[in-house]
Amino acid sequence: MDDAAPPPGPRPDGALRSSISQAIVQLHAEHYGKGATQAKTYVWDTLVVTVLRDVLTTSERTLVRAERAETVRDVRNAFQSTMEPHFRAAVERITGRRVISFMSQ
Repeated sequence: MDDAAPPPGPRPDGALRSSISQAIVQLHAEHYGKGATQAKTYVWDTLVVTVLRDVLTTSERTLVRAERAETVRDVRNAFQSTMEPHFRAAVERITGRRVISFMSQ
């Protein structure tokens, strides 16, 4: 038996990936006031990646146009750090597996 094999869990079918995407978008909408217009989740072995598009609020887009993107990045980093337990819990609930690492940028 290969020790590097992923632990048993649900297959990463379209429904599972879609559920993860929807949960992440919903958390953004609930806690940031705006969800992504597009989201896609990829699953490879034990790696889950969700890509969100068009997540900036109107005020954030205004700041970016005013060359204050660093301010938006700082606030977003603080938000993502605060929301990490919620994002982890959603993925764990959907996959039935423990999240061991979280990255967001």
